[in-house]
Amino acid sequence: MEHGEYQELLASHALGALDTSEARALAAHLESCVECRDELAELHEAAALLAHAAEPSAPGDEVRRRIMREIQRQPQSTEARVHEVVPLSQALSTAWPSVLRLAAAIAFVALLLGIIVLWRRDAASRREVAELARQLNRQQRELQVERDNMAQQTEALALLNSPDAKKIALSGTTTAQAARATFIYDEKSRKGVLLIEGLPATPADKAYEVWFIPKGLAPIPGRTFTVNTNGRALISDTLPAAAGSAAVVAITLEPRSGSAAPTLPIYLASPAS
Repeated sequence: MEHGEYQELLASHALGALDTSEARALAAHLESCVECRDELAELHEAAALLAHAAEPSAPGDEVRRRIMREIQRQPQSTEARVHEVVPLSQALSTAWPSVLRLAAAIAFVALLLGIIVLWRRDAASRREVAELARQLNRQQRELQVERDNMAQQTEALALLNSPDAKKIALSGTTTAQAARATFIYDEKSRKGVLLIEGLPATPADKAYEVWFIPKGLAPIPGRTFTVNTNGRALISDTLPAAAGSAAVVAITLEPRSGSAAPTLPIYLASPAS
């Protein structure tokens, strides 16, 4: 039997409605299944609460009057006569309402146990759906990152093959001597890409920021970015018109949201013209 089939037997077991073979099979399963033992304990507890919640019913006035009339009609000569068995038809008519009440109580208990089982399974299904949704969202984010990388790589290749492409080489400073980068941009559109490698890993609360520094003017902020585990990054940026064509391109480490003005130290910089 599958695990789900054993779970379907739990409600019947709590009501004592299993045949001998089903009871033996379920008992053997319960020895090795903690989940089913816990669920069966909850079902037994629910059935016990319902049993204690039911109010005992006293015999009605009509039943009491029938019993007294029957006793009065019988001879009182011997004690055996007094204890004579009530006729079968009268016993059945008296017991029938109690049987109906018992059947209704059993049906209600079975319904409640079924609801508990379905609720537990529904909760497990909701957890599975939520986990699948989280996995789907993560995969969609990863796919979007891959698409962005592909777009940037395509743009970089187009710029490299453009007759109007210009290159600015950046070298690592004493802070990051192994780092280097190349800024490739189109002279007409001024759109460009920055290829970076060798930078130290980005702290969680920091980001690298690009700066375009015209001669004698204040630095103009560019994009912020982080690097992968190999210290590499590929980002798109635009050379500001105010920077002209002789601006110094530099990279500093800033707060993650970026800065209005660069802070030291400088990690990468192009030579001043």
